Parts: sequence; C-alpha cells; structure tokens
Amino acid sequence: MGPKRHMSLPLKRLLAILALALAPTFVAIGSVTPPHGRLTRRRLSLRAGTVAEVPAKSLLPISMSVFVQMLGEGIAISTIPLHLLSFGASPLQVGLATSCFSVAQMICCPILISASSRLGRLRVLRACLAGAAFASLLISISSSIVGILFGRLLAGAFAASVPVAQAAVTDIVSDGAATALSRVAAAAQLGVVVGPAVSAFVAALLGKTFGWPTELCVRGVFGGIGLVALSVLAISLALTPGGLTTATEATKATKATGGDPSTSWSLAQPLLRMVAVTIAWSLTLMVSTYAMFANRCLGYNQQKLSLIFSTGAAATVTTQLFLFPVLVSFWGPNITCFLGIIFVAIGLSGFSLCWHQPGHMLFYLLTRVGSGCADTATATLVAKCSKPKDRARNLGLITSSRAASRIVTPVASADLFEASLSHHAAPGALPYLMVTSLAAGLSPVPLMLQRKVTKRPPMASPHFDKSNWAWGRRRQLGILAEVERVLKEELQDFKNVRL
Repeated sequence: MGPKRHMSLPLKRLLAILALALAPTFVAIGSVTPPHGRLTRRRLSLRAGTVAEVPAKSLLPISMSVFVQMLGEGIAISTIPLHLLSFGASPLQVGLATSCFSVAQMICCPILISASSRLGRLRVLRACLAGAAFASLLISISSSIVGILFGRLLAGAFAASVPVAQAAVTDIVSDGAATALSRVAAAAQLGVVVGPAVSAFVAALLGKTFGWPTELCVRGVFGGIGLVALSVLAISLALTPGGLTTATEATKATKATGGDPSTSWSLAQPLLRMVAVTIAWSLTLMVSTYAMFANRCLGYNQQKLSLIFSTGAAATVTTQLFLFPVLVSFWGPNITCFLGIIFVAIGLSGFSLCWHQPGHMLFYLLTRVGSGCADTATATLVAKCSKPKDRARNLGLITSSRAASRIVTPVASADLFEASLSHHAAPGALPYLMVTSLAAGLSPVPLMLQRKVTKRPPMASPHFDKSNWAWGRRRQLGILAEVERVLKEELQDFKNVRL
C-alpha cells in the first residue's frame, strides 16, 4: 500500500511559523556572551570537562553497569509483549507491564538517589544492577502473568542507574563533566539499541542449537542477561572495592576548589525538567507514534520501520559520543542545549509535514541528533545549576519526570494523532506540531540560564596573603596619620603668621 497522498507545505509558511515561535529566543541570544570570554585551546578542553584526568578505573564500572542494565531493558521492551501474549495476556495486561515499570521508576528513583548521597554512588549503582539481575531471573523462571508483572515492577524499582551514574561522574569529574555525561548517556542508549538484536540472536541460537521452543528460548534470554548482570557486578566489586564518593565528600571537594555553582533564579530546575519532559515526549513521537504515522500516512511496513528506528538510534549514539563533546567544547552546554532543542523543533515539524524522500528522512535524523544533544546537555545544565548537596537529587527528579511522561505522553500522542488524521492539510501532524511549539517556546531557557548562573567568587585568591594585607593596611593608616600631622603644622604656621 503506497502513501495516501503527497503533501507539500509552502516553505515561507513553515519559516513564518518557526520564526514566530522562536521570537523570544532571538531576544535572549542578543544578550548572551561567551561563558569564558575568548576561546583558547586550554579553555576549550576545560569547558568540555577534563575526563582525561580521571582514571579509567573509576569510570569503567559506571559505564559497564549502565550499559548492562539498559541492555536488559532493551531486551525486555522487545520481548515482554510477545512473551506475555504467549501466556494468554490481554492487551491491557501487556500495557500494564510497561506502565508498572515507569510508575516504579518514578517513585523509587528519588529514594535511591537519596540513598546514594549517604552510602556512596557506586554502592547504590551496584544495588541497581543486582536488582535488575534478580528481576530478569524472576521473569525467566515465572510461569504466570503475575510473576512477569512483578518482575517488571522490580526492574522499575531499581531502574536508577542512569541518574546515579550521572551524579557519580559529576562528583569525580570537574567542570560540569559534559563529556563524561555524554558517555553515560551513550552507554544507556547503546544498551537499549543493542538489546533487541541480542535478544533475537540468542533466542535463534538457542532454538537452532538445542531445539528449544520459543517460550523456553525467551526464558533463556532473560536468564542469560541476569547472569551477565551478576558477572558485571562481580567485576565491578573487583575493580573498585569502595563506593566512590558520597555527597558530603563531593561537596567538600567542590568547595575546596571554589567550584560551587549557584543561581539566584528559583525557576531554573523546574524549567529544565520541562525541557527534559519535552525531549522525552519527542522520543515517544519518534518511536511509538511514528509507527502509526508512518504506517497509516506513508504506507511503511514493519521492515522499513525497523530500519528507520535502527538508523535513528545509531544517529543518537553517534551524536552523544562524538558530536556532543565537540559542540560543548566550542559553545558550552547552554548553547548546545539550545541548538538541540531547535533541531528537535525543526525536525518534528519537518518530517510530519514533508512526506517526500530524502527530505523526510533527513528531518527525522535531525530530530534524533537534536534529542541526543538536548538530552545530555540538559543533564549537564542540571548539574551545573545545582549546589553539590542537591545535584544528585535534581538529576533523580529529571529521571522521575521522564518516567512520568512515558506514562502519559503515549496515550496523549495517540489521541492527538487520531483526532488530526482526517485533517486535509496536515493529517496526523497535530502531536508533532504541538511538541514543536512547546520545544520552540522552551528553547530560550538554556540561554537565559547562561546569564543567570554565576560562580561564587572564592573567599580567598590563591595568591592572597593575610599577613601582607594587614601590613599594607597598617602602612595606609600610618601614611594618613603623617598627612594629618603635616596639615596641622601648616595650619598652626598660618595662624602664627596672621598674628
């Protein structure tokens, strides 16, 4: 079945809509100055976050834990629906498996973040990995729908590896740790991308080698990822026996180096959460809603959709690994976040209105690139705008906000898509245009934060000597006393002359 119709929107109209939505942005750009003055090679390297100074032994357990836990999540996303249907589950129960994971993550993520501030980041990260391993093993041995749902609930309760890892790298990497945060985001995204392929490969291998039925192959896949998670946990214990830093130790280290960022703008964190929710909504539109849009409006089949999703995910991972550090090095996290939001806005409106190739695919990839930049830059700004004692909590609230959006946005997007499907000018484009307007309206936020956020000046300069200051003050007072004595003598001489 081919496309129902080819729609072309005048370019002038599209540019006028975007210019109107971005009007506040141009006002904010005019008053933005580079955060570090003139760019030099040294400042470029410092602005991106000096990851090279941090031993790989400290970052390796963090990246490994995040990748393995998100690998299990990628396997669950692609395997759980069919596995539940094999037990005779209804569509409501299949949807409940996704919802219970997001609800548990939304509730438990701040609790685990708070525990990591007291017990240490790596200890809680290992607890998350152990919880994910036991959840996978529980699903592999469960023979009922209730057992599988409980396994997904347990997995959601311990799905705090990403914010805990983000808090850990901001504790041990200086200057905002933008590059290290991009590596954490890339590890998480890569795990979700590789998970379905690993699930399909292992299930096919078990079926061909041992002749297992499909249900037993799925159990083997979940059991295997549970054992892999436990193995990575053992490796992490061997590489780093301690628990990295606690929040108190990180606060002391930050204050010692004079790097305690603060902002007088109380709306900074709520606005950044709105940006994170908008980017999460755009990801929903690029996956679940796009499957309906591409099938009903463009006539794409499942094979073509899988190819598009794989290409988009590869673009996001490549952006977070290679493009994002370069952009942060040149322009800083604020302008990088602004560019990412603008790319998302242009891409969403572009591929929902432009149905011709290659324009449609280019707009889709632009959206994936923008989401990769904006998502990681938002986490960087959350860490930058937080005091050390509140940094982990704010990163956890970002993850909880995204989890909450994953509960609501799929349903809202599907309703908006169905409501606009019969529109003669832009069929099915209503959810995309709505998120485009929301993203364009929030795009000035990182630019305004660049003006609001300042660093507290250190109480004492490294070249400041209190004894020299006291000696200089005494000398000034001595000079003033001598001047006063001379003036009094001159005044007395003047009086004597008059007499």
